[in-house]
Amino acid sequence: MHGVDETLRLETKNAVVNTARDLAHRRTPFIEGIRLLAALRFSDSRLENDPDFMLFVAIASETDHHPSPEVRKHCSQAWLEKCDSEALALHEEHLRLVRLACDRLIERFS
Repeated sequence: MHGVDETLRLETKNAVVNTARDLAHRRTPFIEGIRLLAALRFSDSRLENDPDFMLFVAIASETDHHPSPEVRKHCSQAWLEKCDSEALALHEEHLRLVRLACDRLIERFS
């Protein structure tokens, strides 16, 4: 069982680092990256209340009404434009803090 736990922890660490890098370097859409990092904290019970993930959790909660990439095709153009405008505003508002938080995660989990 110990090997499984360690394998899962290693996979989680790699996912955190890769997602944080992609988000910091704009290789993944802002909200998608935020949501992925917020969700990854549940992959290891030691990370659920980790302060380094809380910024992502807070921003993700502000965007829970935004459609996922899979759902976008079912949404009206007007709704998508509104969501995209909100996403851009959130990105601009939180960019500096998100980059700092990504850097912390990359350093910590590399």
